[in-house]
Amino acid sequence: MAASSITHNFVVSNPKNVKRFVAAIDASEHDRTPKQALPGRQLTNPQEILALMSKRKK
Repeated sequence: MAASSITHNFVVSNPKNVKRFVAAIDASEHDRTPKQALPGRQLTNPQEILALMSKRKK
């Protein structure tokens, strides 16, 4: 699993490698994919929620 590699300790001792590591972290911060807007709306009216849930049971 990719997330398990984050928990391992590692040592970066060469100053050149330290700069490359920091640059990679900075680049990953700016390369994030934007969140997608999903269609829909939040239901707060109990009548609408009941109508939706009754459709689910059918």
